[in-house]
Amino acid sequence: MKMNLGASRNWIAEGWAVLDHKIEKTENLRISGDIAAMDLPDKSCDIVFLSHVLEHIPHIKMQAVMAEINRVMRIGGGIRLLVPDLKKIAEAYVNQDVDFFKEAKLEDESQRTDLGLGGMFMNFIVSPGQDTVLFNRNVDEFIAGYAHLYSYDFEMMKSILENFGFGNIKQMKFCESKYDDFKTPLHVSHLENKWQNLNNEFYRNNNLVHKYSNGTYDINFTVEGFDRDPLTSLIIEAEKVADFELTEFTNLNHENAKNYNSYAFSLLEDKIVGEKINYLIKVSNKLHDEDFKLKLDKLLK
Repeated sequence: MKMNLGASRNWIAEGWAVLDHKIEKTENLRISGDIAAMDLPDKSCDIVFLSHVLEHIPHIKMQAVMAEINRVMRIGGGIRLLVPDLKKIAEAYVNQDVDFFKEAKLEDESQRTDLGLGGMFMNFIVSPGQDTVLFNRNVDEFIAGYAHLYSYDFEMMKSILENFGFGNIKQMKFCESKYDDFKTPLHVSHLENKWQNLNNEFYRNNNLVHKYSNGTYDINFTVEGFDRDPLTSLIIEAEKVADFELTEFTNLNHENAKNYNSYAFSLLEDKIVGEKINYLIKVSNKLHDEDFKLKLDKLLK
């Protein structure tokens, strides 16, 4: 199986499956699911592709995601991933490269400009969105939804991939690959097979609709192909060379790990906070039950 993890809802490609948490219902090769807990058999994927997905994953959860990707891939299977290139973007910021950020804005119009180049740089690391919810410490105030939560350079991604059973790790150029599929850039299906910045000007010039309002997207076209954003993307290919087993020694969130990750769970030791989070999870998991919702509404009046 060829699997695109976290593809946009309007992405298509012959012979490829898509798994995304925003897909409401599994149908054929479009699979609804969590990238950290995929409903797929072990070693069922020959090739996995992730385009600008991992920067949306809280770094604490990267362990679960990478372990799960390893599980569903066969030995010798290939993985290609794109993330914002932290080193390249940081160098552009340090050098105050105005032209770089002007071009980056054309690739991604969501870049904020009200805080200058520093704000644009930080937007690659932390940005608003719908993937992760932030509450305050008392778990009684919704603060915001987030998209980007972390950023990586090649050495960081290489270390992560090696830790989770991947080898032959190489930084690649745009559409450079040993796999024929990946030589085709992302593009609108009925237009020319080449990369073009998918921004509002492009949509207007080609009579395309891509709008978000009232909790849903209105899109009148499909896209296909793979690599995107050649200016700001770090592109990596690797192969699965070993199965991964989570142990005390491989657990990046263990209290003895060589990082500070375990401190992220310390709030659960606060009895009140821990209890609130526990109830929040339980209630969230039962909200599909209409009878439960009616009882809850009555209780909370």
